[in-house]
Amino acid sequence: MSETKKGKDSNELLNWLLIIVGLLFVVQAVMQFLAWAGVPIAIPTWLTETAAIQLFGSQGLLSIVLGVFAIVAGIGMFKEEEYAMGMAFVVLAIMAVQGIAALLGGSFNATYWGSWIILASTIIGVLGFVWLLFTYKRYN
Repeated sequence: MSETKKGKDSNELLNWLLIIVGLLFVVQAVMQFLAWAGVPIAIPTWLTETAAIQLFGSQGLLSIVLGVFAIVAGIGMFKEEEYAMGMAFVVLAIMAVQGIAALLGGSFNATYWGSWIILASTIIGVLGFVWLLFTYKRYN
């Protein structure tokens, strides 16, 4: 296996993580919009706590946009597209800042599943951003 092939495989985990976190953001946003609209959804009550809806509800639009861009960036990075790398930098930075602000601001609610998505995206955002800084030349 050549060095080039090894280098090309090294970002697959980050690509998949971007797609998975993006899907989680989209699902979370859709569920919050449905709850906000009063649409009855057949999910356990611990997923739709009032405090959790208030915690996330104001950021529903941001989360759905962030999720869609994370999915697009992850898919584009599989093809090593230059636009995808730039998009991934922005998405990862927003995920990191959003999560750090939630953790420092005391709005992390360990009993709400959405907070765990934020925590996971924070870790992925910080580590993924640093990883892309070291591997960005492959997209030029």
